[in-house]
Amino acid sequence: MKKTILGVVLAALLAAVVLYEQRGGGAAAQSAPDPSVLVSTLTLRDGTLPAVVTGYGSVQPGPGAQRDIALGAGGIVSRFLVAPGERVAAKAGLAQIEPDPLSIAELRKAQSALTAAQANVAHIKALLGSHLATRADVAAAEQSVHDAEATLAALRANGTGVERTLSAPAAGIVAAVLVQPGTPQPAGTAILKLAESSGLVAAISLPADQAQAVKAGDPAQLTLLENGATQAAKVSAVGAMLDPQTGLMPIRLALGAAATLGAPLSASITTGEISGYVVPRDAVLSDEQGDYVFQIDAHRVAHRAAVRVLGTLGERTVLAKTLNPALKLVVQGNYQLSDGMAVREQKAGGTQP
Repeated sequence: MKKTILGVVLAALLAAVVLYEQRGGGAAAQSAPDPSVLVSTLTLRDGTLPAVVTGYGSVQPGPGAQRDIALGAGGIVSRFLVAPGERVAAKAGLAQIEPDPLSIAELRKAQSALTAAQANVAHIKALLGSHLATRADVAAAEQSVHDAEATLAALRANGTGVERTLSAPAAGIVAAVLVQPGTPQPAGTAILKLAESSGLVAAISLPADQAQAVKAGDPAQLTLLENGATQAAKVSAVGAMLDPQTGLMPIRLALGAAATLGAPLSASITTGEISGYVVPRDAVLSDEQGDYVFQIDAHRVAHRAAVRVLGTLGERTVLAKTLNPALKLVVQGNYQLSDGMAVREQKAGGTQP
């Protein structure tokens, strides 16, 4: 009897469950939408971006723009009138030079030689009146005077044996001081380096593969790293040999405005154009398999597609034309997607149903 009652109860419960399902109790589960991600898309279009390579360097003297300022005659640098990094005008004083004992002796020797030559001319002329010398002897004596005068004039022009001020031959920037004040220096000794203001250039370096695309005349934009100031520039020379210390190719650019010697900078050089699909940079994702994007088919299903990035400038990227242009590209929400996932498209004013 008890078994019969238990069987009836179980049968009733089973019938109740079936009736619940039939009346819609499972409808919510059956009609629940598949998981989907809200995304924004765009239609692929051809476009171009400037091809840009960027290198780093500093403001340096260009070829021939830096010169050694040397002593024309031996002397002692009593004091410098300028300091490294100082901008000077043409003919501005650079250093005070005192004569050293050797230069004083050299000047006195030249003065004595001229006095002796002049006395010899007078003596030869007196002998000529007595017929003890010839006109050729007079001419030779007078030539000795001319030679002595020329020697003395040259010594005086170089500042030999006198106190003097060494001046800048042109406007520029003092790049370096090469000697210590108070020490005797022979003639020809360079005591400082002067970089002419008009000859400064931007000197940067690039990897060899990037440098191959650069040519003289390419436009560029320089950014001074100290203050963020920018100026236009132009490539003036491309190296033909890698720097043995850095392994990079040297590039020289003509400045478009004044800049401080030694100032660090970056240079973005435009070498041409890159053609392909221009898309927002954030549309491209990367993992261990490489760069990829998501495209949406007509059924609003996301499909992963590998891409080749040709170049990037700011917030835009150029992709090789390997994608299906009939499928929309996901530009927002792509980080949440996986291959085959359903999506909802965000439109202006709301979400596409």
